[in-house]
Amino acid sequence: MKRVTFFIVFITIFTGVSLAMAADGDIRTCALTKGLECLPDEGCSDWTIQEMGLPRFVRIDLNAKTITSLDKEVTRNSKIASVERPDGLVVLHGTEQRGWSMTLGEDSGALTLTAAGDNEGFIVFGSCMNP
Repeated sequence: MKRVTFFIVFITIFTGVSLAMAADGDIRTCALTKGLECLPDEGCSDWTIQEMGLPRFVRIDLNAKTITSLDKEVTRNSKIASVERPDGLVVLHGTEQRGWSMTLGEDSGALTLTAAGDNEGFIVFGSCMNP
């Protein structure tokens, strides 16, 4: 009986710790580093993150489904409409003036953001500190 009780207590504690770790692991701090604007007739051109009006640093909270600016100069915040987790990636989708999609590499920490509007497209690259 003692073994069964110990096993149940161990599993309960282990599950609680695992869930807490998973919850903490769903927050990423990221730096946006490079941007491109693409137009049908002109091709793509390099833009700085500042020229794009984006924050240099963001916090992505997958549980709260929010992206929060950590930059004092650009205070944009966005809501994440959906989160998917295909094979080693976290894929986020949303809309804010344009449709956007962001992919985070679970192991690499790589961030790639694409946004599409009326006859325009944007690509932003960055890096995240993974939990």
